[in-house]
Amino acid sequence: MRNVLIIVIFGIISLNVSGQQQQMYTQFMYNKLSINPAFAGNETYLSASLLYRDQWNGFPGAPTAQVFNVNLPRIGKKVGLGVNMEHQSIGITRKFTYELMYAYKFLIADGTLSMGMNVSGRNYTQDYTDSRLFAIQDIKTDPSIPQTVQSKNLLNAGFGIYYNTNTFYLGASVPRMIKADIDFDKNNLFSTEVRHLFLMTGGTFIVNNDVRLTPQLLFRLAENAPFGIDLNGAVTLKNAYSLGMTYRTGGTHGDLGESLDLIFGFQMSEQLMLGAAYDIGLSKLRTASNGSLEVMLVYNFIPRKIKSVIINPRYF
Repeated sequence: MRNVLIIVIFGIISLNVSGQQQQMYTQFMYNKLSINPAFAGNETYLSASLLYRDQWNGFPGAPTAQVFNVNLPRIGKKVGLGVNMEHQSIGITRKFTYELMYAYKFLIADGTLSMGMNVSGRNYTQDYTDSRLFAIQDIKTDPSIPQTVQSKNLLNAGFGIYYNTNTFYLGASVPRMIKADIDFDKNNLFSTEVRHLFLMTGGTFIVNNDVRLTPQLLFRLAENAPFGIDLNGAVTLKNAYSLGMTYRTGGTHGDLGESLDLIFGFQMSEQLMLGAAYDIGLSKLRTASNGSLEVMLVYNFIPRKIKSVIINPRYF
């Protein structure tokens, strides 16, 4: 019964609470396209990313997420395009998101200022035929529980701004500006997609040819929900190995925070990067889960003609 209750509660929360609805990613620094459309076309070559997140491992019905995005090469030094696709599940609820991004860029001194927008579509599904659902009495006798798979499609749009130099970046975005109705009951309007604000910044301090330090910060704010902060610090060795730690605020009264996250990055070649993160829970939820795991692959399709002219590396 405890497992079933948890699954049902997750299903109710995902539809009826106006709060933090957008998936959190520990490796946000490698996954900026999912947060800010202005990041589209940030490089002169194509970059593709795959990410998998298993949140609150061991917790029945806990969230999982899979992400695939493509950041297309910058067009004429001014235009950026990107594609982002995400699949998320929590309890009996599934959500598939597909986004198209457009960004226009201005060269300012030693940096680039980008202004971008995205158009997104989402499919929400709730499966009330899930075999994990049961009750003391037969569920089929409860008229308030539909014995079907419910589905709903909706559209939204967002906006972002992003500025970066070789060693610094600053960005802000609202990926969903429209309060779209996500309630399956057409006669009610209790559930909506709320607006989320993301602010991100970071900088690299070069110690020597082999070592650089990179502090980064992500600020999250959703309507009718407490704000959250990810504060990250990382050290990179020989442009190949990166070790970092993130402190994430959150939790409930008396908790030290939401989690302490360990991040490891390995630049396997000029094209391929592997990232992994493990979140150690600090909230009371840690007693019921084994933490969260995140794995990411990034492949950069760098043409030979571009490799030969890269003199000053750009970290952002």
